[in-house]
Amino acid sequence: MRTLLSRVALVAAALLLVVSAAATAGPAAGDGPAGSSVGTYFGDGNLPPGCIRDMNPDNPENRCYHMRTGLNALDSPQIDVLILAPVSPTVERDMRIMRQVVQMWEGGLEQLAEESGMEWLNDADFHITVDSLDGEFTTYPIYDPEIVVVATNPVGGVGIGIDPSNFASQLQILDGEGVPCTNIKNPFDIETWQALPGWDSHHEPRSGIYVEDCGGAGGNVCFAINGAIDPVPGTTDVFGIFDLISHEFGHCLTLGHVGDGAEGAWGVVPTNDIMSYSEDPPGISKCVSTLDLEGFALRMSNYLDRNGDGKVTKADRLKPNDVPGDGANSFQIQSPADHLYATDTGSPLDCPQPDVGLVPGESVDWGPAMTRAPRPTLDLDAVRPGSRLRISGTASYRPRGKQPTAANGFVVDDSGDALSPFNDLRKLSVKVTHTSLEATLAVGQLWPTTNATSPAAYSIVINGHRFDSFIAPGDSSVTTWDNGLEVVLPGVSSWDTATNTVRFSIPRRYLRDEHLVEAPYWISSQASVQNGKRLAFVDDRAPDAGKLLGVTGAPLADTPQSSAAFEPPLGTRPYKVNFGSKDTNRFAATNSNAGETLVADNHVYSMRVRTPSKVELTLDWDDAASELDLLATPDGADGAASSDNGHPEKVVLPKVSGLIDLEVVPFLVGATGTHYTLTATVTPLGKDRDRDGLPDPGDACPSQAGPLPTGCPDKDADGIADRDDRCPTTAGTTATGCPTPASEWIRVYVDGELVRTARLDRIGGVGDFKLTVPGARAGRVKVVWANRSGTLASASRAVR
Repeated sequence: MRTLLSRVALVAAALLLVVSAAATAGPAAGDGPAGSSVGTYFGDGNLPPGCIRDMNPDNPENRCYHMRTGLNALDSPQIDVLILAPVSPTVERDMRIMRQVVQMWEGGLEQLAEESGMEWLNDADFHITVDSLDGEFTTYPIYDPEIVVVATNPVGGVGIGIDPSNFASQLQILDGEGVPCTNIKNPFDIETWQALPGWDSHHEPRSGIYVEDCGGAGGNVCFAINGAIDPVPGTTDVFGIFDLISHEFGHCLTLGHVGDGAEGAWGVVPTNDIMSYSEDPPGISKCVSTLDLEGFALRMSNYLDRNGDGKVTKADRLKPNDVPGDGANSFQIQSPADHLYATDTGSPLDCPQPDVGLVPGESVDWGPAMTRAPRPTLDLDAVRPGSRLRISGTASYRPRGKQPTAANGFVVDDSGDALSPFNDLRKLSVKVTHTSLEATLAVGQLWPTTNATSPAAYSIVINGHRFDSFIAPGDSSVTTWDNGLEVVLPGVSSWDTATNTVRFSIPRRYLRDEHLVEAPYWISSQASVQNGKRLAFVDDRAPDAGKLLGVTGAPLADTPQSSAAFEPPLGTRPYKVNFGSKDTNRFAATNSNAGETLVADNHVYSMRVRTPSKVELTLDWDDAASELDLLATPDGADGAASSDNGHPEKVVLPKVSGLIDLEVVPFLVGATGTHYTLTATVTPLGKDRDRDGLPDPGDACPSQAGPLPTGCPDKDADGIADRDDRCPTTAGTTATGCPTPASEWIRVYVDGELVRTARLDRIGGVGDFKLTVPGARAGRVKVVWANRSGTLASASRAVR
């Protein structure tokens, strides 16, 4: 990684500092957390085991992460980064934080690249130029940087602040030949950026990115703009300066969102990822993930010698594994089992933390030593002798260190260590049942009524995901808020003013299905000053910061889930799709937004129609005092089709196909809140001459019967029609229809002689195997789990 060799306290004087960097060697592939990953999957259709292309968030089979790729046109592996001195009373600290953002990205990418066997990616280098400001820019003009980081940190918090009156010059950037690239009046004025064509404010209105295509010998310049941020890090954050800049900087590295964001909802959201735009994990700054690495590798493969033949050609270029994506953008799909972070454990809870003090501290090591990486473990469930040797078992990675063994636990917190008795946590008790995680917080003095907005919010944090309990402004009942996914969880928490306790009862199935969190559970709690969903500051924690309470529970029993709504019946008959459930389809009075756009309280869904069809959408609700709106946007449409302002609301799409985005808007919600239902009736249009269940308008072979998605003959049922399938009798997941090359194997030895080898595909991180060896004999049986680097784990057993 690259570490800063010197720190310079920047004062209000003209100064230009070029920070040099020194490279240090990283671990060998497989030594760190990425060693527990199955590997990377590039190339259209080359999906990780257990993953599907469908991004419908309501599809129970959609359990993998989707990242939008190719967001910006970064056009060089030599990434020159210009950091502009912010308008801030703490200019040195803020520039130090911005500089650490770049170091975190470079250090994390380098560490994970080496562990993932992509050492070629480390030929991409970041070069940081820091600019100090005293009335005007000392580096004016600026020559051809790839990324410019701009931020403001005004006194008093939220707001762009008042820029110095003597700052009247323009920011002018020239390319390598001195050709003007862009002229930006006052780069610290957010309105200046918002007025530029192409400005992308895809989050909060005061942050975003702007890309300028330079002429002459220059290339693209990406501006990561962050306004009004973090006057006191860790105390009054809305989004901390470090995470906010890290996210926008990631966009300049061409990475899109993962699982959520303004582009749409794509299924399970890795809320701990930099590119998810979530506050999870609370109180911890984020670091680079393996999915971020894959997105960056896609772009850099255009400019680096990936295959080691001494030149850069088309053979070096990687393609995302879901090129069609949503019809407009390609996506990179990753299994959650492969989603790891640049830490010594692979966990986001262990990300290195930036130095945000007013006085510079020790340099941060953004590539920590891997000392607690998960270990590969091979379990033999059965070895049965006879005429055929039958072997079964499981290959997986297990965390190191002591793991919880009890289903309940508690931690006592000191009294009087909060600013207010309403925030003074006294005890956290946790119990895991077969169906739920029960947590009880004892408070010094609970807010005595639910008839008025509470000054305090009480939260539990489960494996890095925060759940809040509070009385929202204008409400009279307790609200439970999933902070990462930004959804209300009705009835999940309750307050008892007689005993000064707050109780959470979170369904374990919800944790598994929505957050991919299973036992063991690592839990903490916090009490904060909070205005509804917005955190002001954390007043008390139990246990103290940096500590966790560990509990476990029996594995959840799986129950069959119908996917009929996502795989509609074949044929031309109409079918219905219901969205959400009674537990999730609810709005409170505080969700009312008068139809404002880009409001987090809107509920967003999507559906995919396979063939040209008529789609009739109906939105109904149970509170006469409420008024909800429905918006439907078909793929490729210029805008959304809106409802008819009736009750129920209805939208009719006469002829559509492909992806349709749906949005339920709580225009006005009555005092008691409301539940709603959203239903789609789909009527396929057209005939079906070959009677294969696919109407002719969507059938690529209308005279030959065949399955979805093409309607053409497909012997191996892998979704690739025989006419396009290079392996027509062997099912595969690649675009050619052939299987992906194996990356891991199970090998069976009897008395030292190899008798059987079989590929191993770990789905969700776990590889179950069942093997049969004909003509087996008595002896010492050894089973080996191996990958291309060698043996990962082994187990032996005597067979008689």
